[in-house]
This record gives sequence, structure tokens and C-alpha cells, in this order.
Amino acid sequence: MANLMSLRSDAAAELGKLFQRFQPGADRDTLLSQFDILIRDFHIIAVATLLVDGNAQGFFLNLCRAAENWRRLLALLRSRKLAPPPATKTTPLLAALAAGHFELADALASAPSAERIEGEEYEDEYLWASIFRHLARHSPSPVATVKPLVARLLKANKKEYASRCDMALALLTQDAEGFTKAFEQARLDYELQTEKKAANFATPVTAFAPHRFLWLEGLALLRLAERAGFALEATDYKYCPPLARVPMTAKYAGDWTIPAVKEP
Repeated sequence: MANLMSLRSDAAAELGKLFQRFQPGADRDTLLSQFDILIRDFHIIAVATLLVDGNAQGFFLNLCRAAENWRRLLALLRSRKLAPPPATKTTPLLAALAAGHFELADALASAPSAERIEGEEYEDEYLWASIFRHLARHSPSPVATVKPLVARLLKANKKEYASRCDMALALLTQDAEGFTKAFEQARLDYELQTEKKAANFATPVTAFAPHRFLWLEGLALLRLAERAGFALEATDYKYCPPLARVPMTAKYAGDWTIPAVKEP
């Protein structure tokens, strides 16, 4: 955890510089590049706050800061009539859901997203991101809307996404038992991939750090299951510790953000 403490310090310093130098008139590629760093830094700070300090509310607040900054970026891009970010950039949405901030998650999930860019985004990642947006909305999309996307995803990459597709359908059909079974398989898949990356000396340390001991997507899915009324509170899942699943009681006041944009 000492490495997380050091990375948190670096991330906080980097955020300070990003906010100080932020230029809303920068070109789209520059904005997206800056926000990739910003989201990563808040993710690192959130995870360190949870795992090093044992501070769940601080964890949630930093997740909300990542999500709110992304919401403001989307508004800025719209105000300048620039294309939205790639749909596969889902970390801010996962952050809002993992914190249990469903209103903020709905704002991100309901915002227009870019069409898949051939050669820049894998089809399976794009389809899963699209499915997740449907699940995250305040009023989840009907099964009939999501099923064709699930079918396309299973055709594109059944090996990696079968359990997640099962979870999506279980959430939409209120199948708690099916969700539990699929979630555990997806968690095992995540464990296998994570341990493989941890053993690979070529894995980038900073980018991997917030994912090493915490599964953000898993926490987001558990919040969606909680919203659906599934009784999973007593289940202890590796990479989704109980401390990360308590209710968010702190009130996020919109701090540590870029300036808000007034949209027409």
C-alpha cells in the first residue's frame, strides 16, 4: 500500500497543475488527453483513500469528483459543438455508480455518445459500454432494446463477455439468482486477468495501480443490483470489499472541478 500512498501524492500534485492550467478553448484531442489523466488521478486518490486510510466516504467523494468533471467536460464539448468522447471511456460512469450517486450516473449515461470509431475502438468494448449505459440510466432500457446489443456482443467476443451479458440480462429481468451466478464468474475472470497483469513486468505501474485490488466495474454492478432490490449485502467479494459498498452519506458539493459551462 506504500506504493498507493506515493501515487496518491503524485496524483494530487498533478491534479493541482491540471486545474491551474486548464484551458476550455483547447482542441478536443488536448481536452480528452487531459481528462484521461484527470480521471486516472481521481481514481488513484479514491482507491488509496479507501485502501490506505479506510475512508469509505472519502473514496465516494473522489469518485464523484471524477464523474462530475466528466459531466462538465461533456457539457463543454456540446457547447463548442465538438464530438463527444468515445463511448468506451466508461470510468467516470462506473465511478458515479460505485459511489451510489445514481443521479450523476444517469446524467452521464443519458448524454449523447460518439459512434464507434473504426480502427480506434474494439467492437466488443464499444458494445459493452453501450449496454452498460442502458443499465445505468435512471429508468433502465427495456430488455427488447438491450437484447440485440447483447447478441452482437456475444457474437463478437463470447469468451470474455458471456458472464457480463448474463448479468445485464439478469438486471433487466429482475433475476437475482442469475445475477449472483454471473457476477461471481465475472469476478473470477477479473481476478485471473488482474493477477496475470500483476505478474507481468511490462504492466504500467501507475495506470494499473487503481485496478490492482479493487474492481470498479464490479462495484458499479453491485450498486445496480442493490438498486434492483437484490439481496447481496452480506456477500463478501474479492476486489469488492464491504467497506466500498456501504451507503454514501457524505454530500458531494461539486468541489475540485473545472468551471461549469452554461449550455443553451
